[in-house]
Amino acid sequence: MVLSIVTVPFYITAIGSERYGVLAIAWLVLGYFGAADFGIGRAITQRISAMRGKEQSGTPAMMASAVWSALISMLGLGAVGALLVYGSTLWYFSGPFEVGDGLRSEIIASLWLLAVCNPAMAISGVLSGALVGLERFRLVSFVHVVSSSALILFPLMAAWVFSAEVSILILASLCARLIGVIVLAGGVWHAILRGQAVAFSRAEFSRLANFGAWIMVTALAGPLMIYLDRLVIGALQGAVAVAAYTIPFQVASRTLMLPLSVIQALFPRFAADESDVSRERCRDYTAFVGQIFAPFSIGLICLSAPLLAIWLGDTLDQRSVLVGQIVLAGFWVNAVASVPFAYIQARGNSRFTGLMHLAELPLYLVLLFVLGSSFGLAGYAAAFAIRCALDGVVLTHKAGMANRTLGLRLLAPTALVMAAVAAGYVISDWLQLFGAAVMLAGLATICGVAAMPDSIRARLRQLP
Repeated sequence: MVLSIVTVPFYITAIGSERYGVLAIAWLVLGYFGAADFGIGRAITQRISAMRGKEQSGTPAMMASAVWSALISMLGLGAVGALLVYGSTLWYFSGPFEVGDGLRSEIIASLWLLAVCNPAMAISGVLSGALVGLERFRLVSFVHVVSSSALILFPLMAAWVFSAEVSILILASLCARLIGVIVLAGGVWHAILRGQAVAFSRAEFSRLANFGAWIMVTALAGPLMIYLDRLVIGALQGAVAVAAYTIPFQVASRTLMLPLSVIQALFPRFAADESDVSRERCRDYTAFVGQIFAPFSIGLICLSAPLLAIWLGDTLDQRSVLVGQIVLAGFWVNAVASVPFAYIQARGNSRFTGLMHLAELPLYLVLLFVLGSSFGLAGYAAAFAIRCALDGVVLTHKAGMANRTLGLRLLAPTALVMAAVAAGYVISDWLQLFGAAVMLAGLATICGVAAMPDSIRARLRQLP
């Protein structure tokens, strides 16, 4: 997150706003199709988690068979994904995307590099999924830090040393992701595959594919809804508007690191625990994530204007301020909704989350066009926040979490996040914004401590 903040002004200086908008779309494609590993990555996490501790299915040979089946299947599925990447990006950049003809031809000539990225990203998802199933969070976190940092730094270094051509920037991004694949492969070999025969099991592949098919629907439809706003903005308003929207959106998305780290640790427990224990854990942590994330989100919402002004200086597009405030609120709701989302998938009901995202996709597209055409970039941000709220309501009810206790625990954080958005919009004085941030974040902290679930309070007291 620090690197993302520090490097954006250098990117704007080195390659310009238009090329940065193109690079943002390329990163978007890397993230989207990298997550679209046909659901096998999340399926292998669920499978390894469920196998652990069970005498019949939890043997090293069975685990290795599941992982080998997943990896071998990804060789063919990754090729299919590469074709999807090339076809979709060729259509988008040669048609709807608003950019100069010279830069357009440069982009089209480099699209094959984006296609090559897909198999590597898909294999990375399977490898990290296996390690998460074993709760090897330290290694997964290390790889994420290294590869994500390299993804930010390598293209910038390549632009300064070699050229700002799009092909050079994308090649540098691919090299960054390959670093993570290599390290993850070593971790999986040491933890699961070493000493085990290479074996493809049709039964294991069928099990993974059946679970992963609906995960794949979510992996395609879910990120598409996250990225759809920038695709629509690029088609209707051009690359400069994409940069103005993407810069605050990317920084806001980085704030999810805290809640998603909790949720990543919860997923294998949701899969391994008994049903009643897992449901109660989900209810408690849904409230807890909303409580601990609220003060941080509130502070950033209130201070969006001064922080963006200090960060970007004269290059700041004023539209970015309101965008940042709204999407920060949306990401807070998204963090809360991610707990029942992980619970539903971990308990084996990936079909529901897939169908939910398919049903939401056309509604979200309508919201983008209606609110975007009426309110500009702030309208696109509002559409994103509304979709996150809809996710939260649906997932909470489906997981059986919706009750009066959870509502009361989340009432104060919700009201204070909304108050922060209002304060950031109406207050222009930096000192007053700082005071609002301290007051509202302080209230959120007090309310969070007072309403914290007893089970989590007891666990926190046990920490050294």
